[in-house]
Amino acid sequence: MTASIVAATFIVTEGDYLEAVIEVGGQRLHVMDEFGGGQMDAGTQFQAELWPMASERDDWDGIFSANPGREKRLLRLEGWRYLALGEVISVDPVVCDCGLLLVDDAFYTRDARCVGEYVGITLARLDACLA
Repeated sequence: MTASIVAATFIVTEGDYLEAVIEVGGQRLHVMDEFGGGQMDAGTQFQAELWPMASERDDWDGIFSANPGREKRLLRLEGWRYLALGEVISVDPVVCDCGLLLVDDAFYTRDARCVGEYVGITLARLDACLA
């Protein structure tokens, strides 16, 4: 798994390992607080590592039909769950560029024809740690 390091602004947290809200690139993200948000004041700037955890429930057809608009972004589903929309940039392992972050190993293929395809991957959770 590869973390994406981003500049973030702390907004609020429910506590360590609970839901927190940070802002990254103008987008508010609900994440698991693994960065000690309880020790931060609202508005604190920090470097965060975003760790997407792909759900294992997505099926092949769902993944490849979930992004007809060919977008690269995160859509919040509920809590810290997201639909990560992005482009497959490599296979074996699969890496998807979803704008704010890269999602790797969301599904398995060695088929190079998948490179350049736009997909939608359900993230079971998005973690944030101090970079």
